Amino acid sequence: MKSPFAYAVAALLITTGLAACGGKATYPVSGTILGLNNAGMILSNNSDTVAPAAGATSFTFPTQVSYGENYNIAVQTQPAHMTCVVTSGGSGTGGQYLSINAVVGCSQTTHALGGTITGLTVAGLVLGNGSDNTNTPVAGATTFTMPTPVADGAFYGLTVQTQPPGLKCTIANGSGTMGTADIATVAVSCNPG
Repeated sequence: MKSPFAYAVAALLITTGLAACGGKATYPVSGTILGLNNAGMILSNNSDTVAPAAGATSFTFPTQVSYGENYNIAVQTQPAHMTCVVTSGGSGTGGQYLSINAVVGCSQTTHALGGTITGLTVAGLVLGNGSDNTNTPVAGATTFTMPTPVADGAFYGLTVQTQPPGLKCTIANGSGTMGTADIATVAVSCNPG
C-alpha cells in the first residue's frame, strides 16, 4: 500500500514539472523604418507605444506578444514634415510567423506652390523655383501652379526667369518657408514694359 505522502510528493513533482515548461511563447514586435529624417513619430501596437528617433532604421516595442495574441502596428503620430505608413507586416497573430517584422516607410510631405497672374497678354513668361521651371503657355492665364511640389519646411523662392515679349512681370509673396498646406498666394503682375 502506498502512503498518502507518496501521492502528495508525486502531485508536487508533476505540478513543478508543468510549471517549468513555462507559459505561452512570446514574440518581439519589431520592424524596419525607411526614410525617417525627422523626429516626432510615435508607433503604436494596441496600447503599447514606441518613439523612434530621427534617422532610426528599426524599432522594437517594449512589450512582446503572446502566442495567439493579435498585434496591430500603426503610426499614432506623424513626424514633423513627413508622412509615414506601415507598408507591410503591420498586423497578425503572435506565432503566425517566427518573427514579427513590419516595415514603416516615410516620405517628406509636399505641398503645391502657385498663385495668380494679372496682365499677361502674351505667352512667354517663365517662372522658376530653383531648377523647377514652369511655362505659362497661353496669353491671358490667371493662375499658375509649379510642376513640382515643395517639401514641408523647405525654402522656396520664385523668380521670373524669362519676361514675356513687351511686358515686365514682378512677383509678390514669392519666397518663404513651406508650411503645412498648399500655397496659392503668390501674385505675379505683368505690365507693359
